[in-house]
Amino acid sequence: MTKKLLLTFIIFFSITANSIAELQEILINPDNEEYTRISSGLAGSNITIINSDEIKKNLDSNIPEILESYSGIAVRSLYDGVDGKNSSLDMRGFGEASKSNVLILINGLRLNDIDMSNVSFSHIPIESIKRIEVIRGGSAGTLYGSGAVGGAINIVTNNEKKINQARTSLGTHKKQNLDFTISSSINQNGLLTLSGSELSNENFRESADYSNSSFILNFQNSINRTKFNFDYYNSRQEQDLPGPRVKGGSVYNYHYCNRYEDSRTAKHIGGSFAMNGNSCNVEQRDDYSDSENERVNASLMHEIDLANKISFNLGYKNKTDKAFLAANGNTLETPNNGDRYLNTKIDGNIFNSRYENRLVDDRTSNILNIGFDHAHSFYVSKRHRKEDEPVGHSYDADLKSESFYLQNTMYFNYYDLALSFGMRSEKSYFSARDEVDRTVSGFINSWDATEHETYNNTTNNQALNLGIEKKLNKNLSFYWNYSESFRIPNIDERIKATTSGSFALKDQESEGVELGFILANTILSLNASYYRMDTKNEIQYDQSVNTNLDPIERQGLNIDLEYKPDDRQKIRTSFNYTNAEFTSGSLTPGSGGPDSCNYDNTTYCSNSNTWKNLMGGGTTFSLVGKKVPLVAPINFSINYENELQDNLNFDLEFKYTDEKYVSNDQENIEPQIPDYYLINTSLTSLNGPYTVSVGVNNVLDKKVYDFAVSSTFHDDAHYGLSNVYPLAERNMFVNFGYTF
Repeated sequence: MTKKLLLTFIIFFSITANSIAELQEILINPDNEEYTRISSGLAGSNITIINSDEIKKNLDSNIPEILESYSGIAVRSLYDGVDGKNSSLDMRGFGEASKSNVLILINGLRLNDIDMSNVSFSHIPIESIKRIEVIRGGSAGTLYGSGAVGGAINIVTNNEKKINQARTSLGTHKKQNLDFTISSSINQNGLLTLSGSELSNENFRESADYSNSSFILNFQNSINRTKFNFDYYNSRQEQDLPGPRVKGGSVYNYHYCNRYEDSRTAKHIGGSFAMNGNSCNVEQRDDYSDSENERVNASLMHEIDLANKISFNLGYKNKTDKAFLAANGNTLETPNNGDRYLNTKIDGNIFNSRYENRLVDDRTSNILNIGFDHAHSFYVSKRHRKEDEPVGHSYDADLKSESFYLQNTMYFNYYDLALSFGMRSEKSYFSARDEVDRTVSGFINSWDATEHETYNNTTNNQALNLGIEKKLNKNLSFYWNYSESFRIPNIDERIKATTSGSFALKDQESEGVELGFILANTILSLNASYYRMDTKNEIQYDQSVNTNLDPIERQGLNIDLEYKPDDRQKIRTSFNYTNAEFTSGSLTPGSGGPDSCNYDNTTYCSNSNTWKNLMGGGTTFSLVGKKVPLVAPINFSINYENELQDNLNFDLEFKYTDEKYVSNDQENIEPQIPDYYLINTSLTSLNGPYTVSVGVNNVLDKKVYDFAVSSTFHDDAHYGLSNVYPLAERNMFVNFGYTF
């Protein structure tokens, strides 16, 4: 990779050195508040800024739906991702582990937790967002630390503008939503804002009801050159879990009872392990996952003078998750030893400080950021057979990280040239222990629960980025960046490494390079880039056992195009190509007969028909050239907007997702998730303070799914069988908003 990186740099430098700008046009002016790609401090990176005007056109969409219309962002939605709940954002093609390789932030503060839970976007009112910064690739790791390997998404809220508005919407499946934002001036420099949201939705599947209530209280005040900001956030949500539907071959009774072809909307129900028993467990308890979330942040920014600022942030978070997952034999009255009730608490504190220096001159401008970050999280999880029974298994984990970083961007006005450099050094301390009570029902046997050795570990990681951006003329500029990033394993990945009874996993490392150009004029805007990324010790989230994977190489294209033929029409399209494949490694078969493989192996048995006929037999199976599961090679979308008349807007969206391998299928032999396309449309009227919109999603009522997982039982009988999570059928909505 080093030789290719050097060659790319030489070619790019030669182009920029021999190009003369036709018209000098400053890309960044650090002494004003207008936010640009360059003022992020990451010149040379592929960054998209989604401004408030664009966001306001999508008030009926949740944040993941807005993001997936831009290149390089794929969204997977379990249980249809109601209002952004249970939606995973994948950047750079990480598949099942994408939620741990994309960093989600609000006002620069991370929302990702120590576990593997998805970030819930439902508590962030769309109206409160000032902009969304999409940073592709690992360059954001210098600013934000572990987890920004595939990229980072920073949601910036507007805490300085007085807003009073309310919005309500109704939709298919009894969807009801109410959002409001109320602001009040405390004094000439102070503002108090309360935003709230209430949502309920029965969803299109049985036993998939979802409700969420949340509010954010913000207070900000300015005294001379000092700004103070305080946020308090509270959220409660309840989610019934409908479970998967079964597609492909049938093995046990409960597979026959959950056929995808028989019903897409039914919940997953249990049953016996009998073959063709056709006796379905309709009395099984429903699974659920409830959560309470609380966050407090206080920040202080002091402007020393026109060139220097210093800021501090202190925060506390507290999250409690309660979930019940029923085994196949469970009934409403009688528990099963495989049942699990989980009561998990995550709390912790953060401290951030940053010094910023901005020097502005007629010929050069420079932005320097130096910062220190501290984060400490505590994880306590109690596992029971059911809610009112004793604790059978408990986990305690502690993760602390401390880091220093530097990010500098210099802009040469005369040459329209920006150079950036950043580095980060982060030290992490992790400890974990667990305890199993073998006298508690459901935890008596070793196969019911695996004990782990007490674990303590300290690691050091570094992140780095180099970037160049050169404007060749008033319409065309090139950019290039090189980045090194990292992430440490989350607690769910460590717990799932069960066969060894150890919490040990190596930290993941990556390096990447990207080269792109931006072409923009009054009617056309085009941003296109090519990237390559190499990872080692990539962490696999498997349904049976987690491991550090062999090296993986990713290459791809990101293209965003916007065309405005006139003042009333706009066509925006995005295209994403991703090729993620293993560059080394192999799998060793397990032992046992074709119909009775030992189930501690991670691939098929040596004398199974699947191993011999589909995988070529032998003693090993090479992973070289095999694709990363759950990564679609091609995604694209086309969005057409037309202002039919003043304040009446029509929107039509087309989205396509290519076929991809199912989760758990590193071998690339299982039937793939089919490709699909969706069409959505809406009509919005803006009449003074009133906003009214109506729309239809999945206009053609396509029967599709974007997530599936193959069986962990690697025997012939389970080949071709997978659990799938259907997406919503055709649904409609009506939305009414009022600003006062």
